[in-house]
Amino acid sequence: MATKKSHGRSHGFKHKARAVMTKTAPRGVSFLLREYHEGEQALVIIDPRQHKGLPHRRYHGKVGKITNVGRRAITLDVKLGDKTKTLITRLDHIKPFGV
Repeated sequence: MATKKSHGRSHGFKHKARAVMTKTAPRGVSFLLREYHEGEQALVIIDPRQHKGLPHRRYHGKVGKITNVGRRAITLDVKLGDKTKTLITRLDHIKPFGV
């Protein structure tokens, strides 16, 4: 008799996150020099080299409107389905939209 396989909260996380969590090229510092302003749009691109302020993988590739700009973090309003979610993330994980 075989034991039942667990399907807990993190079941399959390693497989699901593998594509998002792997990058090999070194990263410069140009992303820190960009200036963001409220009302602009930004693209959420998860950078696995920085684990602080890491958004959930469901937001990878989403476009949001910037609502607040801080020193290290930015607040975005991201449309997810029929709801608008507030996402607080670091500068490492966003890019200006359309650039």
